[in-house]
Formats: sequence, structure tokens, C-alpha cells
Amino acid sequence: MRKVSVRDYRAAPGRLALMIGGIASGVALIAALGIINESVVANFRLMLERAAGKAALQIALGTGEVGFDEKTIDVVLADPEVKAAYGFVRGTLAAGDGSGEALQLYGIDLVSDAADSYDIEVTDREGDDVEILNDQTSIFVTEEYAAERHLTLGSVVPFAAPTGVRQLRIRGLLRPDGLARVFGGALVIMDTAAAQRLLGKKGLVDQIDVVLKDDRRAHVVQERLRRRLPASLTVAVPALRGARFERLIGAFQSMLDSLSLLCLLAGVFIVYNASATAITQRARDLAILMALGGERRRIFTLVVAEAAVLGFVASGMGIGLGFGLAKVLLTFVAQSMGVIYQARFSVESLTLTAGQVVRYVATGVVGSVAAALVPARKASRLDPLELMRPDFRERLAIGSANRALLAVFVVLIALTIGAAIVAEARRSVAWSNLGSVLASISVVVVAIPLMAGVIQLFRPILPRAFGLDGRIAVESLVRSPGRTGVTTAVIALTLGLAVTVSSVAKSFRESERNWFILAGDLVVSAVSTEGGWLETPLSASVADTLLRVPGVARVETYRVLPGQAFEDTRIAVVAVSPGFIETDAFRRRIVEGDPASAVEAIADQDGVVVSDNLADRFHLRVGSKIELPTPAGNRAFVVRGVVSGDYSGDRGAVILHRDEFAALWYDRRVSHFNVFVRPDADVNAVRREIVRTIGKEHLVKVLTVAQTLAYHQQMVDRAFAFTYAIQLLVVAVTLAGIFDLLTTQVIERRREIGIFRALGADEIRIVRAIRLEAVLIGVVGAVMGACLGVGTSLLWLEVNFKVLVGYILEHHFALATACWCVALAASVAMASGQLAARGALRQPVLDTLRYE
Repeated sequence: MRKVSVRDYRAAPGRLALMIGGIASGVALIAALGIINESVVANFRLMLERAAGKAALQIALGTGEVGFDEKTIDVVLADPEVKAAYGFVRGTLAAGDGSGEALQLYGIDLVSDAADSYDIEVTDREGDDVEILNDQTSIFVTEEYAAERHLTLGSVVPFAAPTGVRQLRIRGLLRPDGLARVFGGALVIMDTAAAQRLLGKKGLVDQIDVVLKDDRRAHVVQERLRRRLPASLTVAVPALRGARFERLIGAFQSMLDSLSLLCLLAGVFIVYNASATAITQRARDLAILMALGGERRRIFTLVVAEAAVLGFVASGMGIGLGFGLAKVLLTFVAQSMGVIYQARFSVESLTLTAGQVVRYVATGVVGSVAAALVPARKASRLDPLELMRPDFRERLAIGSANRALLAVFVVLIALTIGAAIVAEARRSVAWSNLGSVLASISVVVVAIPLMAGVIQLFRPILPRAFGLDGRIAVESLVRSPGRTGVTTAVIALTLGLAVTVSSVAKSFRESERNWFILAGDLVVSAVSTEGGWLETPLSASVADTLLRVPGVARVETYRVLPGQAFEDTRIAVVAVSPGFIETDAFRRRIVEGDPASAVEAIADQDGVVVSDNLADRFHLRVGSKIELPTPAGNRAFVVRGVVSGDYSGDRGAVILHRDEFAALWYDRRVSHFNVFVRPDADVNAVRREIVRTIGKEHLVKVLTVAQTLAYHQQMVDRAFAFTYAIQLLVVAVTLAGIFDLLTTQVIERRREIGIFRALGADEIRIVRAIRLEAVLIGVVGAVMGACLGVGTSLLWLEVNFKVLVGYILEHHFALATACWCVALAASVAMASGQLAARGALRQPVLDTLRYE
């Protein structure tokens, strides 16, 4: 390695950088997304631990977003082994200073020992306990929040709550520890009764934390409480609640792993190309070693060892790059998860464990070694005599066993289809990811015979169209169909990934256009959100105020409640007023059942309509019964219809009458008010009047239907924002691979170029030939990528996305992105060919003729 390998890599630092960069970029993406995944999960565990305090058990409805009767606390306290039981409520407040910043509100019993249980320490306060409790506007904020906004004790700050904008008085500052460190310090603490009133949750709590006299008997008390409490409530240890939520977000994390794996696959083939080029460059050196007695297995071991060392170095660099990339992508990924799961994800610090480091290094080394196996085998089978021939480079070129490769391609496609069928049938993330990887590998396999066919197709065309330039270009491509095909495949693979992600995002945006919530003329909602696109709910009394606005014909309401548990899945419950779904748009979306009967059933509170993704996941049909836990107890509903294109919940939604929802969930709040304007009224005038009428009492936004659609599509863009950063990195590495291939091919033809120049060939003609060759590679690769994008986007939408995330979308191909990718690949290939050719022409003719 010291006498052969090191010397060779010193002579070609660019190729060395590309090989290391190819693996490092793939490892960086895997490490970045893995670090984010681990950090999000670790932060969530920490959040639950801090929120649980000293509790050994927690009682909640669903995944904790649904309130239930606070009298449950008395039942819990009646257990002889329960030391204390603390009920608290949660909600979202929006800062009324115009920033729109959202804060989490926790209402706890300030007269009990709850503060000690949650490690809440007030460093400074205004007034005594009696004064604070008697003042329903008293709040505690973190020292960090107060310092950033220059707030002091006694400051009166406006906050928007479901019941309206309220002036709240800062009565104390919290030390940044325990519960006060949750949500990055964006936390407000109130007394339970005051918080219930502010959030419109009178008589309800969202969670009960149970402190036991002896934690060792937690499982005994757990079973006893399960028998005494309503079946709709869950009694679990905090760790199990965390594990349950981790399973919910596990599918999203698997999607990230799938994307990063495809990126590493592109890096592996870049290394393969560079390794094959390196073998060609030093073939005679290796042959001399064998002629002097070097064993073939040692040559094989040498090349593999080189790859292992480079993979180890690249992995170390990739982990460092991945950690930095994780810092950049963290906000985007957290936003994406928030949009999909309607929850707030905050990460205090990034987590990188020793196990992760070992796993990422092993991935990089294995990938690098796998890429070098074929070139190593070729190097170990070199014939020293064959290398004395002038055409030894053509003899070393990667062959194109077209029939064998086509047969492998057919097998891979069959396996891909099989994996997709199994993934959908079993809802298996592993099979879904396997299908994606097999589809990508099939593109690489078919690229070599496909490129060979394209070259044969253009072999008579290019000389006629471009004369000698075209002949030089096509003959050069004929000499290395294997490596040219692999380069084309890498271009197709990475650009196909870009087209696929863009197609999924476009499909999401276009599918939303037919969402039935886009009804009426204006949509009124809170300015703050609960973590994703879903706005903080408002009081139902806002509807009465809206009806008094001149020009308003009627007001319909829409309420979505995420976090409802159904068969260990987190789904959404949607409560609508009858007129909300009494529209042609809703009827057109009914894909199973009679539309008129479905609408009538909801109006008569005689059944529910379920979303198509929920029906597909749990095999629900018209007439099926679905049982949901509610604060009033478990309740069975009859399915009267299945609606498509509902995006209220990633795992599905149940739609029912708002009055039935209010009676069972004790909740009359509203997420959206859809306002229908009279035909003779001006929409903009009505909008201004609504803002003037309720703008002081409630912090709201009033949007037209078109603006509401734009808002939701903006949320979709936020959900996919991190993928665009990934694409940029992968595409950059791939384009570097294009440049390396073209540069290498020019270097390998230095003698040929020297002969052309010695015979008087015009240098411009040589440059044009190389540029033409480069454009052909780039365009074919990009077109293959566009075609791959069609197939893989269909696979992702019909199987992977449905299994991994949960939504069922219409397919819309990102044609603009595909055209952009074709143009980009062609432009970069042309520029690379131009630079490579200019570099070769700067060398004196006699030097190029002495090269051999």
C-alpha cells in the first residue's frame, strides 16, 4: 500500500477526493438523519420524564391530547397505595405582541406538592400564595423567556387563548430545570382552575400523574386502577407512554432512513466508478508486481484493503459532516414531523452515541469495500502480457453482458413488485424500504445495456449529424460501455430521487386542492398552531359574533382533535356542523357508500364517515363498527361512508356531528370557522369587518379559500423542506462524479488526442467531440432519472408513503423538476467536458505521444 497505493493516490488527488467524498456524503446523510432521529426520540423521552416528575404511573385518554373528567382524581386517591395524584391541563397560547410565537401552557395545582414533583422552582415571585391564586390572570414564565423579552415581575402581557386575548400578569420566574426546560423554555405555568377557564376545559384534565408510596408495586396499583377506572382511560408507566409515541413516529424515521440509504447507494456507485478508473490507471504497475512473483490474492487483498481504509477515513469525515448537517436540518425535520403528527418537537441537544458511531463507520466501510469488489477481482486477474498491448485500456474496460444484465433487471423488478405487495399487505416498513432499494438497484443494472443500446442507436447518427466530431465521440463511448453505463445510472439514481421527492410534494399539494374543508368564502382561525398546520382551537361563541357581521349568510364549523387512540394508532376525530359537509365537494369525495346517505347519517347523528386511509389500514367498510375511547366512555360508531382526500390525520380520521362530539368529548371548541358570504356582499368588505369586529377579542387570521389553500400548501413545503437540502448534497456529489468520469476518459485518451493533434486536427473539433460525448451521457442519465422518477414516485405514493406516513394521495408527476434535472445534468456534463478537454489540450503534443 505504501509503495503502490499511496503513490498512485498522490498522483491523482482529485480522484482520491471523489472516492472519499462519495462515501463521506452517503455516510453524512445517514449519520445526520440518524442523529436527528435519535435526538428527537431522546428529547421526547426527556420531555416525558420531566413532565411526569416523580410519577410512577400516568393516566390519560388517547395519547394525551384529549381531556377527561377531573373527578377521576378522587377515584385514584382512594387507592391505599397512592401517595398523591396530580391532574393537569395542557394547551397553547399565542404571544399577543405580534410575533405569533406559540407557548405551551401547563395548568397544575399550585396549592399541592405538584411543583416539587415536577422540579418546578420559582426563583422570584410577586405576592403570596393566596394573592396569586385569587388572581385568575397569574402566570409563571421561565427566566429565559422573560430575559429575552425584557419582562419583569408584575409585567402584564397579552396572550391569545381559545377563549380570547387575555392580559396575563407575570407573578413568578421559573428556574430552567425540570418541567421549565421542556419546549426550550417556551412554557407558561398557571394554577389548574385558572388554566381550565382560560383554555375552555372547565372540569377536565388532560393527564393525571400518580405518585405511589412504594414504586416497586407500580404494576399492582396499575392493574387495580385499570379495573376501577373507565375502560377508555389508559394507565401506564411514563416509559411505556414514551415507547408508544416513539412507535407512532417510527414510520417517519424509517422514511428518513430509506432516503439516506438511497443516497449512500449513489455514493457506492461513485466509488465503484472511481475504483475502476484507478485500476485502469495503474494496471501496468499491478501487472509488474505479478510478473515479479506477486500472488493474485495479494493484489485482490490490496485493492480491497485500500477500499476499507478509504471507507474508514470517509466514514469519520462523514460522521463529522453529518453532525454539522444535523444541526442545519434539525429545524426542518422537526417542522416536518410537526406538520405530519400535529405535535411540537423541540430538541435541546443533538445525541451521538458510541453505538451510532460504530454503525456509521461499519456502513461506510462495507459500502466502500462492496464498491471495490468487482474492480479488485478484475485487478487480480490481469494478464501481464495482455497489458503490453497498445489497446490494453479497451481490454480492461467493463464489459456489458447485456443479456445477463437484462435478466437480472427482470428479476429485480419482480422482487420489487413482490416487496411492494408484501409491504402493503403487512404494513411493513422493512419491506417498503426493501422495495425502494431494489428498484434503485434495478436502474443501475439496466443502465449498462440501455446505454449500450443508446450508443449503438447514435453510432450512425452522430457522424452524419456532426461529422468527425460525432464519430470521435461515439467511438469513445463504445470503448467503455460498462463504466459509462454505471455513471449514467448514478446520474439517473440521484436525479430520480430528486424527481421522486418533488413528485410526492407536488402530489400532496395538488391533492389538497380537493380537500373538503376548503368550503365557503372565508376561513377564520387562530394565528397560532399546535405544532403543525392545525391552528389552536377557538371558542364556539365566535360563530355567534360572525353571524352578526353584515354580509355573512351562514357559518359552519370544523374541529379536528388529534391524538385519539384506535387499535394502538393515533388517529384524528373531526367534528363538523351539518352544513359543512352539505356540499357537492364533500359528496364527490365519497368513494364508498351513498353520498346522500352518508351526509344524512352525520346530520342525524346516526353514524360516522371515515377517511380512506383509515378504512384501508383497518379494512373498514360501510356497515363496519368502530369503537373509540371517549371521556364519556367507550363508544361504538357505525361507518356510513368512506371519504377520500381527507388530511386531518396521518393515520386516518373519523368524521361526526359536532353536537355528538361535544356530548362525548366534552369539547365545543372550533378549529376553523368557514364563513359563507351573501351573494350581494363584497367578500373583502366582509373580511375587513370580521377583523374589526373580533380582532380585539381574538387573535385570528381571516383568509379566503385560495389563501387557506396556499397556507396548507406552505405547510406541505415545510414538511418537505429538509429533503431539498438532502437532494442538493447528493446531486452535487453526483455531478462531481460526472466530471471525474469525463476527466478520466480524456486522460486515458491522451495518446489518441496527441495523434489527432500531430496530424493537424483542429483543437476546437476535439473539444466539440468531448463535449458532445459528455452531453450525451448527461442527457441519457437525466432522462433515465426522469423515467425512474415516474416509477419510484408511483411506488412511494401507492405503497411506501402510505405505509410509512399514512396519507393516500393522488399522483402528480413533477414535470418541471424533471425538465430542470435534464437541463442541469446536460449543462454540467457539457461544462465538465469543456474543462477536461481544455486541460488535455494544454499538454504539449510530444508529451502526450510519450505517455505510452
